[in-house]
Amino acid sequence: MKLKVAGFNIDAGLIRKLKSASATPEVISAAYARISRSSKRVDQLRMEALKEVDKARTSNTSIIYDMGHASIAEHAVFNLDLFDCSRLLTETIQRSRLASFTEKSQRYVTFSKDYLVPKELNRRATLKKKYKALMDLLFAEYEASFHALDELYREQYPQLKPREREGLAKEDARYILPLATLTQMGITINARSLEQLLRRLSQSPLKEAAELKDQIIAEVTPICPSLIRHTDADGYIGQIDLNRVGFSGFLQQELPWLAEIDMANKARLISAPKNADDQVLAALIYSQSELSWQDNLETLSRMPRLAKEQLWQQVFAGLKSWHKLPRAFEAADYEFELSMSESCWAQFKRHRQCTILKKSGYSGIFLTPSAIKSIGRENQWTELVQMSLRIGDMIPGSIMHVRDYLKLNGSTCKIYVKMNLRELYHFVRLRSDEHAQWEIREVSDAICKIITKTAPNASRMLCGKSCFKQIS
Repeated sequence: MKLKVAGFNIDAGLIRKLKSASATPEVISAAYARISRSSKRVDQLRMEALKEVDKARTSNTSIIYDMGHASIAEHAVFNLDLFDCSRLLTETIQRSRLASFTEKSQRYVTFSKDYLVPKELNRRATLKKKYKALMDLLFAEYEASFHALDELYREQYPQLKPREREGLAKEDARYILPLATLTQMGITINARSLEQLLRRLSQSPLKEAAELKDQIIAEVTPICPSLIRHTDADGYIGQIDLNRVGFSGFLQQELPWLAEIDMANKARLISAPKNADDQVLAALIYSQSELSWQDNLETLSRMPRLAKEQLWQQVFAGLKSWHKLPRAFEAADYEFELSMSESCWAQFKRHRQCTILKKSGYSGIFLTPSAIKSIGRENQWTELVQMSLRIGDMIPGSIMHVRDYLKLNGSTCKIYVKMNLRELYHFVRLRSDEHAQWEIREVSDAICKIITKTAPNASRMLCGKSCFKQIS
């Protein structure tokens, strides 16, 4: 066996110094595409692709788009710096599963008066003026609340370092910030996922999304013209328009799901395996068994409790907080409906490997952190929340999508999520940890409480990293 590093990500400034037409990830994709059809060594295939870039591009186009082997495009990876996009647009960007995102955190960074004014408002001077006035007030309140919280925590927790104390203050002050708040992020994404992202941006009604799409194409296409082709909306959106079938009457009324937002009970179980413990055990021993899946499951279900306990002890023996559970834990699926703030959603949506559906709509229900009440600024927050709702109601239907910029981090939403038990272990370890933000920790703890009732054995090590040692 022999391994050779074929390439790695380096700063674009270094790549440009090469001044070579072959400085493109397309040659890697083309070389790897030929592995399945050539007896030549892979490093030889790469050298050939480097010498004939035009031929490599033609090969990529044929293999990816004519033959349909789109996975070849995944061998080309890009690092993208994204500046000054709104928090709202991050929801469209960060849906890509096979990509990595690191975003400027409102939990650790103090934000100045930095917000997006949508271009959709350029011809509506009065509305634009009200929008900007509201944004200025929101950021002023954020600053006032941050300083008041910082002073409160200085008295309550004198042992904290300034950075830790200020982090606590930002954690709650940010709930008054709007989704129009500007942010930045680093993106690592392969060409196949990037093409899908471009199509998603083209389907968004936001002018901001169209602008980002144009910039990505302008920057990336010259580097790899053979790997990204289908970037425009082509009529397929995979959604339902209730108006077209005359079934939209209930949408004109107060949305019925608003009454179901219960911030005291943030997780509601929709479905769970009939016997998750046996399901996982059966999956664990399936590869060693000569029985069919169903016979395997039925045989295991009849095993004495003591014998099962011995099996579970083997499963978890030596498990550390950084270990991943076996894939057999994916055999147990759970469905939940969750209630959370937009601030919590910004964290939750990073768990992209599971199935997540966010309910659309503007709830008008707001989660005010208890710490804001402690500093006596609850009335100021309530007034600003009501102001954002009033201005949102002024936005005409033709640009109704702009209203989402006025949502605040404390605005609430409902989420459908389907996770298997392996994904749940990853989620809970991170989000039930003592260092996790308080709201997503409450969501995680609520989920954990439900899981431990339905799968007491398979979930016996389901906890945050900080309490892992206590139960191991």
